[in-house]
Amino acid sequence: MFVHSKVNNKREHNGCDNNISKDYKMDESRIIIDWKEQGDGSYDIEVTGYRNFKQYFSEVFYSIEKPLSVLSVSDSSISGEVACNSATSTLLKHFTNIISKGVKTKGHIFTEKELNLKFPFVDLIAIERFEEITGIKFDNSKFNNRRAFQEYFAKWLDSQRQ
Repeated sequence: MFVHSKVNNKREHNGCDNNISKDYKMDESRIIIDWKEQGDGSYDIEVTGYRNFKQYFSEVFYSIEKPLSVLSVSDSSISGEVACNSATSTLLKHFTNIISKGVKTKGHIFTEKELNLKFPFVDLIAIERFEEITGIKFDNSKFNNRRAFQEYFAKWLDSQRQ
């Protein structure tokens, strides 16, 4: 289960609204809730927060109460117009209740250094997949972490526009 939100900030070029955006900033946040049943019948519930596609925090909770399955969502709960009776509202209230009764076993905010260590195993694979899909080839020697790739990609985009 995950919660995802987007905030788009569009800056107008030269202060004029001419429907052309020179600078486009995307701010995305995502919360993913995963749970696993342990051998003793208890559950580990992991909540991970992402900001702009980067892991920001992670917490793990121990619970003896079974979380609702996504299979418990019905057509009637999805098709209704009342937000407080929605499947999302029901599931989130249920998770909030379970987590508040459980025991927090882990909590961590990720540093830039930790994210850079994951770069070859997570981000580089996604970049290579993007290259494969689009037929574009990047010079991988020009970046070795997420920030360097973002700078490289911004320069590459600018060169393609000219």
